[in-house]
Parts: sequence; structure tokens; C-alpha cells
Amino acid sequence: MGAARAWRWKLLHFHSKPPPPPSLPATLSPVDKEEEVPREFLCPILGAPMSDPVILLSGRTYERACIQACAELSVSPPGVEGDSPASGGVVPIPNDALGAAIRTWSARSGRAPPAAPSAAAAREAVLRAVPSPRPPGRSSSNLSCSSRASAASTSSSSSRSSSEITAVERLEMVCAKKTESLRVGEDEEEVGQLTVKAVSGGDEWEVESAMAALRRATRESAPRRRALCVPQLLAALRRVLLSARHSAAARADATAALANLSLEPENRVPIVRAGAVPALVEVASLGAAAPEACEHAAGALFGLALHEGNRAAIGVLGALPPLLALLTTGDQAPRARRDAGMALLHLSLAAVNQSKLARAPGAAKNLLSISSDSNEPLPIRRLALMVICNVAACTEGRTALMDAGAVSTFSVILSDDAHRSELQECCVAALYDMSKGSPRFRGLARAAGADRPLILIAEQADPGVHKDMARKALRAIERNDDDSGTIAPSLPVRRRRAASWGAPPASKLPSSHHWRSVCID
Repeated sequence: MGAARAWRWKLLHFHSKPPPPPSLPATLSPVDKEEEVPREFLCPILGAPMSDPVILLSGRTYERACIQACAELSVSPPGVEGDSPASGGVVPIPNDALGAAIRTWSARSGRAPPAAPSAAAAREAVLRAVPSPRPPGRSSSNLSCSSRASAASTSSSSSRSSSEITAVERLEMVCAKKTESLRVGEDEEEVGQLTVKAVSGGDEWEVESAMAALRRATRESAPRRRALCVPQLLAALRRVLLSARHSAAARADATAALANLSLEPENRVPIVRAGAVPALVEVASLGAAAPEACEHAAGALFGLALHEGNRAAIGVLGALPPLLALLTTGDQAPRARRDAGMALLHLSLAAVNQSKLARAPGAAKNLLSISSDSNEPLPIRRLALMVICNVAACTEGRTALMDAGAVSTFSVILSDDAHRSELQECCVAALYDMSKGSPRFRGLARAAGADRPLILIAEQADPGVHKDMARKALRAIERNDDDSGTIAPSLPVRRRRAASWGAPPASKLPSSHHWRSVCID
């Protein structure tokens, strides 16, 4: 047999057609055929292409409007730990390269350039992305969240989904609305309900956030303040002020909100009827223990005292002693002393409050001490003298002032004080009020030499009310001692030498004290 024959493999060539390209479903719309937005073009907070991207020190880029909303809410953007934009620790830097890339991509893909979001939309997006923001300037040491219930509430709120909105967040959203976009009658009622819910919840963070939101809302405009003055809201503010478990920050913000609401004349009577005065009196009595809240309480009482119908009620509810203490205590803030003095000035226009001030222990002596102290600011001295003039309008007030040495004090101010020209009108008015039907005044005035400065004013001052009051006070001093009560036909000879006793008083009297309404930031 021959050798085995070698096997030969024959390669067969099979030609197959490539599969056809997948066809688009007939149900796809033109929008679905568009190119998907690159992830780096989206704002982490807003979830939309950025119109004005800014980069932070952490390396992440956000929409500028969202960073501004974070600064207003005093929260840190997602992915940024530590300081908030409001504290200066987060500095946004314009990301021009990314902005140009977004605009180029939009033009290439046939899209319109991204539009900047509104402030309200950015704020709502921040509230969704960053739950339960703390109010500005609050430290964790002021929060009473050490209990298990508070810890559980905090942990549950941090783990909730971003689609849920708490009562505080909804409250901040409503308060952030512009005045013209408010739904009259609906938004105000919702604010009251949300505030009551936040205060009743017991979580101190929520209470502080709610009070801070109300404080910001009440300083926006007069229509907003009138719209927010509803019974539910006033009851919630009163509850915060009267509860000692709330932090000093929450009570200060609640007091500031009441002070802002009292700026509107339409709100003053409803605030008093809602029972806010006892709460304000309690806060004003704290003094140095809560200086910010005490200052705002004085401002709120001043605003409420501008309404004539509230003055007697405010005095009966015990506002006079703490206001008097604020005015006569030198270590208080100047604004607190001024507002307390203005409140006392308007409250002392009511007869019932004049008697209360006259009977208050040490009130006359303290007021005279402030008015005669050259180291005190001149506006404070004027306020004390104006309150004294009102107190001297009643019989009890005249007696209390003369017992405290008011006649000699005013004689010294009119004769030797460096600011006698600025204080002249008030001193003359007080002397004239004390001279009404008081034989005791005649002896005290002669002993103190009060007739000498009064003669100078009566002869050399410009015509005016204070000049007439000086003349009438002089007639009371120079009244005959007989029982007939007749007035001497002529003044003593010494009045002819009045021009040689000293320089004439100022030709123009200082203008009366005016108050300008301001909101508490």
C-alpha cells in the first residue's frame, strides 16, 4: 500500500450582512432626541443648567443665586462643611470657563441659554437641599437639644427625603414672599398656623428658625406688617416670650418681631388685646440678663404707648417700673434708654400713670438725678425732664418732686449748667407746674433762689410759651403772704438789674424731640 494521503482543509468564506441600525421608536418626541445635559453643567442645589456658575474653595460649582440664598439662610451649601456664606468663610469665585462651555453647548444643541433663577426659586431649592437651617448667628451652646426626644427629632429630620418640607421650611418660604405676591387672608393665616405648629413642636431649632423668619418678614414693609398681625401669630410670640425654656436668641427675635409689628398704628390695639404687654414687661425686667431682648421690649412698649387708648392699660399691667429702671440705669444700651424714656414720656400723659410714677419708690429722685447729671447724654436728660413735667401735672407728682428737691435742682440747672439753654424750656415748664396752687413752692423757690433765673428768662427770652410760664411762676413766688391771696402790684426792684446777672439765654429754643420709626434688623 502506498503512503497515507495528507488531509487538506478547505476554508469556506461565508459573507453575512451587518445588522441594520436600531430604529428610534415612533413614540419618541423631539425633546427626547436632544442631547442629554452633561452632569457637570447642572447645579447640585437647583438641578438645572447654571446661568452664572461660581466655584467655592471646596472645588464644587454652584449657581450664584443658590449661594446667595445659602448666605441669607446662614447655611452651608451641600458638600461644604464649616462656615456658611454669611460668615465670610465661603467665597464664591466666578467660573467663567464653565459658563462659556454651558453657553456654547446650549447654542450647539439648539437650546436657549440658561436663565438665572429667581430669589424665591433659589431659596426654595436651598430649603429642599439643606433641611432645617439654623437661624443666623446662633451657636449650638444656646440650644437645649440634649434630650433624647430632641436627638431623635434631629436624626429623623436629617434622614428624611429632600421632597419633604417641614413646617419651619414652609414658614420661611411664605415669609420670603414679596409683599405684592401675598395672598391676603390666606398667607397670614398659614403663617400663624405654621408658627403655632413650630412653637408647639418643642424642638428648639425649629423655634429659633421660626422666630428668625418672622423677624425678617416683619421688617420688610408696612403692608407685610399689617398682614402678619393676626391673633394666632401674636399668641405664638407671647408663648415664646413667657416660656423660660426657650433660648435667649428665640426670645430676642420674638421681641424684635413684636417691636416691628408695633410700628403700624393699626396693629397697636390688637397687640395689647392679645396679651403681649405682660410678656414684654417680663422681658424688659430681665435687664442685663438679656440685653438684646430687653432693648427690643422697650421699643415695643414705646410703639404701643403711641396709641392713646393703650396708655392706661400698659401702666396698669406693670410697665412703668422696668421702663424707669432702663432709663435711669447708665450701663444700658443707648437705644434701650431712649426707647424706655420715650415710652415713659407717652405713658405719663395719662393721669393714672402720673400718680403711679409719683408713688413709685425713688422715681422722682432718680429722674432728678438723671436730669441734673452733666455726664449723661443730653437727649436722655431732656427725656427725664419731660417726664418730670408730665408727673408735675398732678398733685401727688408735685408733692413727690418737691420732697425730692426738684425746685433747687432746676434752679441750679437754669443758673450754672453748661446746657441750660437746651434744657431751659423743660425746667421752666416743671417749675410752672409745681407752682400751681402750692404755697409750699413759694418758700422752696425763694430759698433756692429760683426767682433769679426766672427773671432773666422773663425779661430777655424771645416771646413764647416758656416766657409766659416764667412770668406766671414769678407771680406765684412773689405772691403776698396775707390771706387775701392778692398779687403784688409791682415786682421787686432787683428785677431792674437782671441784665447784669449773666448772659441772656439762647435766642432760639431747641426743637422738640422727634422720633423716627425704624425697623429692627
